Amino acid sequence: MDLAAATATSGDPTLGKLILAAAGLLWLAGYVAACAIWPYTKCGRCKGKGRHPSPTGKAWRTCRRCKGSGARIRRGRHVWNALRAKSSDT
Repeated sequence: MDLAAATATSGDPTLGKLILAAAGLLWLAGYVAACAIWPYTKCGRCKGKGRHPSPTGKAWRTCRRCKGSGARIRRGRHVWNALRAKSSDT
C-alpha cells in the first residue's frame, strides 16, 4: 500500500477536529441557554426533595446544602453572575 492510498482511506484529521470543535461549541451554546433560562437545578445531595431522613429514619431534617429548597444554582450561572458583576463594576 502506498502513502497516497493510506491517506485517502484514513480521512482528513482536520475535518474530525472541526466536527469535534463544532459539537463542543453547540454544547456550550446549549448550556449557556440553559443557564439563562433555568438558573437552578435540583440539589444533588437530596435529589430535589429538600430533606433527608434522620439517622433513625423516623423523622426528616432539611438538607444543609440547599437549605430545604431542593434547588441549587448551576455552576455556569455562578460564572454568569460573576462576569456580570465584574462588568458592572467597571
